Amino acid sequence: MKDDVASGLYPPSPEVVARAHVDAAQYEEMYAASVSDPEGF
Repeated sequence: MKDDVASGLYPPSPEVVARAHVDAAQYEEMYAASVSDPEGF
Protein backbone atom coordinates (compact mmCIF):
# COMPACT_ATOMS: atom_id res chain seq x y z
CA MET A 1 0.00 0.00 0.00
CA LYS A 2 2.84 2.42 0.75
CA ASP A 3 4.05 2.22 -2.84
CA ASP A 4 0.55 2.96 -4.12
CA VAL A 5 0.21 6.03 -1.92
CA ALA A 6 3.68 7.26 -2.86
CA SER A 7 2.82 6.93 -6.55
CA GLY A 8 -0.55 8.65 -6.12
CA LEU A 9 -2.55 5.46 -6.76
CA TYR A 10 -5.36 4.64 -4.38
CA PRO A 11 -7.50 1.49 -4.50
CA PRO A 12 -11.23 2.08 -4.97
CA SER A 13 -13.51 1.64 -1.99
CA PRO A 14 -15.62 -1.53 -1.81
CA GLU A 15 -18.71 0.60 -2.52
CA VAL A 16 -17.22 1.91 -5.76
CA VAL A 17 -16.17 -1.59 -6.82
CA ALA A 18 -19.67 -2.91 -6.15
CA ARG A 19 -21.27 -0.15 -8.28
CA ALA A 20 -18.80 -0.35 -11.17
CA HIS A 21 -20.15 -1.32 -14.59
CA VAL A 22 -17.04 -3.39 -15.45
CA ASP A 23 -14.51 -5.29 -13.37
CA ALA A 24 -10.74 -5.04 -13.76
CA ALA A 25 -10.56 -7.92 -16.26
CA GLN A 26 -13.30 -6.44 -18.44
CA TYR A 27 -11.60 -3.05 -18.31
CA GLU A 28 -8.28 -4.53 -19.45
CA GLU A 29 -10.03 -6.32 -22.32
CA MET A 30 -11.85 -3.16 -23.38
CA TYR A 31 -8.70 -1.07 -23.12
CA ALA A 32 -6.76 -3.54 -25.29
CA ALA A 33 -9.55 -3.44 -27.89
CA SER A 34 -9.55 0.37 -27.89
CA VAL A 35 -5.80 0.50 -28.44
CA SER A 36 -5.68 -2.18 -31.14
CA ASP A 37 -8.71 -0.87 -33.09
CA PRO A 38 -9.63 2.67 -32.00
CA GLU A 39 -11.96 3.25 -34.97
CA GLY A 40 -13.87 0.02 -34.35
CA PHE A 41 -14.02 0.59 -30.65
